[in-house]
Amino acid sequence: MITRKIISILLLSLLFLSLFACNSKDSDEESDTKDVQPSIKLLSDIIINEDLGISYQVPLKWELMSAELSDRLVARLDSDNFDGNFIVYKPNAFYFNSDISSLLRVGSITKSEKSSDMKLTIDNYIELYQKFNANKNFSREKIHTNTLVITQLIIEKANLISFKNILMNKQNKIIQFDFSLKKEDYEKEKEVINSALASIKIL
Repeated sequence: MITRKIISILLLSLLFLSLFACNSKDSDEESDTKDVQPSIKLLSDIIINEDLGISYQVPLKWELMSAELSDRLVARLDSDNFDGNFIVYKPNAFYFNSDISSLLRVGSITKSEKSSDMKLTIDNYIELYQKFNANKNFSREKIHTNTLVITQLIIEKANLISFKNILMNKQNKIIQFDFSLKKEDYEKEKEVINSALASIKIL
């Protein structure tokens, strides 16, 4: 007669083997690509931004900051425009989650007057960004939604993590969704961030 203990061991063994098989399969696939889907229950109403040529939704609890606070923040973040001689990031809207002190900036990447002859693409923007931020740890992924492929640049420094989500609109302008938060909060915010990215539509 097979005892409960033996049955438990067999079940655990089968579980271990199935997990190993799944991990083996995942390792054969591209590790820098992931699919995301929107979850309506996690997101705000649809926001239409004609200046950027997109519509999107932000996670609940991420509130639009007032123009006054946004202007102050832009002044403090000017150093993030890593090389004004070439590229400038122009945030169009700021959203703040006061529960975890996290920030979402939505804006566009533009060329400066000094670099008018340079062709601006997502790849050369990322190359320049990495060049002028060599002290940070980078990784890169492709985010697939129902309608878009978004390039995600993941940047880690100290206890902070930033997700620069980059795409092109119909006018070939680079649009960037920049989530910044503490590393310790990422796991609990990951689903809502991915859901917000999946909500982006080109107008």
